[in-house]
Amino acid sequence: MTEDRINRSSPGGEPAPDWDAIARHVTGESSVEEDAQVRQWLEQHPGERALVDRLNEVAVPSEPADVDVEAALRHVHTRMNDTRRPVLTLEQGGGRWRSAVGVLLAAAAAVVLFATLHRASPDVEPTAAPQTFATAVGERKTIVLSDSTRVVLGPDSRLAVPAAYATARAVELRGDAYFDVRHDAAHPFAVHVNGALIEDIGTTFTVESDAGDTTSVSVISGSVRLRAAASDAADGAVLAAGDRGSITKDGSIRAFPHSAGADDAAWVSGRLVFRDASFSRVGAELRRWYGIELRAGNPELLRHHVTTTLEGESADQALKILGLSLGARVERRGDTATVYLAP
Repeated sequence: MTEDRINRSSPGGEPAPDWDAIARHVTGESSVEEDAQVRQWLEQHPGERALVDRLNEVAVPSEPADVDVEAALRHVHTRMNDTRRPVLTLEQGGGRWRSAVGVLLAAAAAVVLFATLHRASPDVEPTAAPQTFATAVGERKTIVLSDSTRVVLGPDSRLAVPAAYATARAVELRGDAYFDVRHDAAHPFAVHVNGALIEDIGTTFTVESDAGDTTSVSVISGSVRLRAAASDAADGAVLAAGDRGSITKDGSIRAFPHSAGADDAAWVSGRLVFRDASFSRVGAELRRWYGIELRAGNPELLRHHVTTTLEGESADQALKILGLSLGARVERRGDTATVYLAP
């Protein structure tokens, strides 16, 4: 969503809000990018933000009525675009916002309609079947769970969502994933991965679980508790925004405060960023993203580390970049690439 889309012209020729985008924001239906843009726009427009806050407090029926969604939305848009209505002027923070009479009502109708259709009643337990999501080599997939938690599943990864997810929010992961969790203190969110348990405390975080016996977590916002799945609830380490942590299969945990950054989630947009990454770590990523098995032609290569970035290159180009980073020669035969240190 762009700023131009948010600031559509009102009948008076002045910027007017995109209520569809704002409605998605209120009900948790926005993409991560759109949600951030709407939040920024609302911060810059306190009058509209106050209206949205009031709309967000509107009591929504616990069970949505039998609504013709498409017809209702068409009706809302008709009312919003009807330029024949007389003009209403609203005072806002020393400025004036002109709009057709009924635009605010239409906006309210849009927000309430979205809320009615998308907010599940806490008293109604939806029926669901277990679901499994999987990606192929080089593929990413975005998944929106029933509670609006968003997951970006990395290549060659698998996410299992049990039938009881609505009441016990726990999923099982193999591979890599980015989680943007809808926090619910009454129903905590947890990820089971490789013998570890990652528990949300209102969070956006990434999980990487394909490097040998180690699972790594980078916290973008909020915080998580990282512990062994078989340990007590109070065990483990709490990682806050900007922290990274790792846990091995034997339960050993290491925390790296203030070491996480944008690069840790760069793979969500297709960029592989290696910062002092081990040879085995690079090999695991090449296998998942390119389907290539990386082998060390010299044992000492296993002690080398790589710092480089891959962004949409072909497999051959990626191997060439890797060779230059290591000062090594790479020989590829089919899906196997062997790296040799230069003599």
